[in-house]
Amino acid sequence: MAISQPANELLAALQGADLDLLRPHLRTIDLKFGQILVEAGALLERVIFPHGGIVSSMIHLSKGQDIEVAAIGRDGVIGAEAVNETVAVATAVVRYPATASVIDCAHFRNAVDLSPTLSNLLLRYHWVRSVRAEQIAGCNAAHSAESRLCRRLLQSRDLAGSDCMQLGQDLMAQMLGVKRNTISLIAHALQQQGLIRYSRGRLAITDVNGLIQRSCECYRADRGGFAALPVERRSSVMIHRIGADCAEPQRLPS
Repeated sequence: MAISQPANELLAALQGADLDLLRPHLRTIDLKFGQILVEAGALLERVIFPHGGIVSSMIHLSKGQDIEVAAIGRDGVIGAEAVNETVAVATAVVRYPATASVIDCAHFRNAVDLSPTLSNLLLRYHWVRSVRAEQIAGCNAAHSAESRLCRRLLQSRDLAGSDCMQLGQDLMAQMLGVKRNTISLIAHALQQQGLIRYSRGRLAITDVNGLIQRSCECYRADRGGFAALPVERRSSVMIHRIGADCAEPQRLPS
């Protein structure tokens, strides 16, 4: 299906001359599961606007542990710090495939310099990211690992547009900043309760409402923020990617 509007919500918020500053330099790429888009400390060469899927922003701790600090979908951008920085501060890894629009950093910086609208949009986007980071910090301090895992599964479902995802225990441990055996115990309990079906790194959410009930309050708060991002939201096509070993998805709530 042809999409007249840009699939990424930040790009869709731009109109006329502001979008025209980027459009000639944008190209479409595939984001493949497990692909590293940029590594922490590496030179920033491109800015990526996902059309969907999930990209994890990861930091590496001195003891060898990798922690997810943000999940970016079609409402976000990877590498926008190139406006002021030359190297990446975090590693970006694809954990749900999609397509994306990509632009070289030099062209992106030039567009930001020429467009106050684009510059303000990026400031508002980074403000939303900052608010979410503060909320996650509070959530990590106050809520149980089980309720936090339920929240992250639901948020991943919202971003991916699918009830079925490829989520290994190592990745879920990185999402929460806990040990792998903690995830193993929680995932087993959730499966016994009929909330998820999990096997060989493939996870299907089978009871959305039940998972919401077990989630911490931060899911509802963050979901409100997700729906109210300070950009103009355009209609889009929600694509379900269902593996052969996953159940038929439930309809995503509006």
